[in-house]
Amino acid sequence: MSLNGPAAARLYDEHVDAIYAYAARRVGPQAGVEVVEDVFEHALRQHAQRPAHTSTDLGWLLAMATAFLRRHSDTECELLRNWQPPTRSTSRAIPRVTDPLLAQTNDDHSTATTAHVMAAVAELEPLERDLLFLVAWEGCSSSLAATATSIPQSEVRPRLNTIRKEIRRRISAKSGQNPNSSRGEVTEAGAPTDGATS
Repeated sequence: MSLNGPAAARLYDEHVDAIYAYAARRVGPQAGVEVVEDVFEHALRQHAQRPAHTSTDLGWLLAMATAFLRRHSDTECELLRNWQPPTRSTSRAIPRVTDPLLAQTNDDHSTATTAHVMAAVAELEPLERDLLFLVAWEGCSSSLAATATSIPQSEVRPRLNTIRKEIRRRISAKSGQNPNSSRGEVTEAGAPTDGATS
């Protein structure tokens, strides 16, 4: 796809909302706008075909957004450590922890709050945060997350399981609870197909 004229306009129109929502949830509205500007400026400046290894336009743009978000890592970690429940429902707020990766159940005796979870996420390595946000909170498939992070698709689910266990371990250590009460492996039942985000 050559990024000229109508093709460039289509790329922007079809994906700007998804890229902004992803960036704003991670680093806030102001920095999110900067990330969107960087992503589309970079994409249009390339004047080239989308790289062959990217299966979708959205995957290509998410990969760029994820790279540009690294410039705002300090901002992201500060937001996570000081997380507060949103005052109103908005797609741009960091979602409540209701996804299969981190949700609590009646059989789980952990008393961790969402704020504790967010603080634990802030302690993850940047690549781990990238993967977690893309799959658990943005609803990306393993394929799309692999494209955006350059992690082999076969490693996405195992890494997510490791991340999940690490977050629960950190929360349990702070609360004095047993981390072995966690549930089974992460599944992708109900996950959107490639090209779908929140």
